[in-house]
Amino acid sequence: MTHLTLLMVGLLAADRSAPADGSPCTGREDLLAIKGKWTPRTDVPHGTSIPGSAVPDVSSRIDRIGQVFRAAYPEPRGLEAASYRDFDGPPLVQPGPYAYSYRSMYLPWSCNTRTHKMQLARETATWAYAFVNHLTWFAEPQTLQVAGQPTFLLTKRVGSLRGFPQYEGIHNQSSNTGQTFSRAVLVTRPSRSPLQTVTRKEFLQAYLAAVEAQAAPLIADIEKSSLDPAKKTNTIQQRRDQIAKLQSTASARLARMSPAEADQAAYLTAPNLVAFKDFTPEAQGGRALVRLDRGYLDAGVPKYAPQFVVVYWRWQKGVPSENFRAEFERRFDPNAVATLLDH
Repeated sequence: MTHLTLLMVGLLAADRSAPADGSPCTGREDLLAIKGKWTPRTDVPHGTSIPGSAVPDVSSRIDRIGQVFRAAYPEPRGLEAASYRDFDGPPLVQPGPYAYSYRSMYLPWSCNTRTHKMQLARETATWAYAFVNHLTWFAEPQTLQVAGQPTFLLTKRVGSLRGFPQYEGIHNQSSNTGQTFSRAVLVTRPSRSPLQTVTRKEFLQAYLAAVEAQAAPLIADIEKSSLDPAKKTNTIQQRRDQIAKLQSTASARLARMSPAEADQAAYLTAPNLVAFKDFTPEAQGGRALVRLDRGYLDAGVPKYAPQFVVVYWRWQKGVPSENFRAEFERRFDPNAVATLLDH
């Protein structure tokens, strides 16, 4: 037998189909030699935001997106892959495009070192998603409004994927089940986004207006109360002093702000959205504040069509899961998802 033939035989022998759940093992198995498969799971039915008549059109869009995900990980290794459609996403605006999702999960094989039997996990921290026309896990909603539009905090940018900005996901933590990680990209029309950067000046103006608006009903309630006049006056003054304290730093910063600083993007920590003290550079934990750009949403596009897609994937420590992450990031093409927009 030639060296090449021996090598091919060895490679073929290394691959094996998924073992039976409960079959014997030693703990030294090469889990990546286990060839898993893709299977469908039960879909999440549509809610009130998607009419039944639109489900076939939405379903075909989810399936097209799913093909891009499967192309990035066609042969599960040490994992069993499953996917399903979710027809019940949270609408970004009303009225607006339908919100829905593609969800895929990856259940790992492992050797139970106590029983020395192979086992397939019943739960997993390894997933990949496409959130269509909604911002789930990509942008954290805030109560503050800028220019009459809702605002969001982005997570830290950590590079790019095929030219698309890549961000940390929200699943980056340690727990009793292990350490998990996550990443996300926002797929949009070329050079456009449903999210618009909020400048420092815009934030400070909106913050000051919000503090004033929140205080007005509190003071009105005191004025309508049955407190005696002297105590009422004193209580109202205390509230006004509290408001002035909340506004003082922001007012001073806005008054001395140069035009160059006014146009800078606002990076903030969550506490500074509530009681502003200062802006925080991203390197020190600041997060970009953005607002919805309704002009991006095209009413002329069918409501079932994707107008933007959040691609989100997560994994945990462990050979099969980390291999999934490496293969997914190596092969997944956001540009293939971009070609599906508006259709």
